[in-house]
Amino acid sequence: MTFPSVILGILMALILGNAFHFWRGGGFKWLLMYNLLAIAGFWLGHLVGFLANLHFLPLGPINLGTSLIGSILLLFAGWWLSMASVENNQK
Repeated sequence: MTFPSVILGILMALILGNAFHFWRGGGFKWLLMYNLLAIAGFWLGHLVGFLANLHFLPLGPINLGTSLIGSILLLFAGWWLSMASVENNQK
C-alpha cells in the first residue's frame, strides 16, 4: 500500500462521511463522528476484502467495493446506535 493510495482512501471515506452528515444533519460533533466512522469502516472493509481475497471494484491497491460497503455499514451502525441513546434521553 503506497502513501498516495492511503491518502486517496482517506479522502474517499471523508467524502462518504460528509455526504452522510449532509443527509442526516447534526452539529460539529456528528460531523466528526461520521467522518471517523467512515474512515474506520473504509479500512475495515478493505481489510476484510483483502483477507477474503475479494476483488470488487479494485482501484489500484485499494479494494474499493468492499471498502465502500464497510464504510456504509459502519456509518449506518453508528448512526443507529447513537440514535438509541438520543431517544432514551428524550423520555
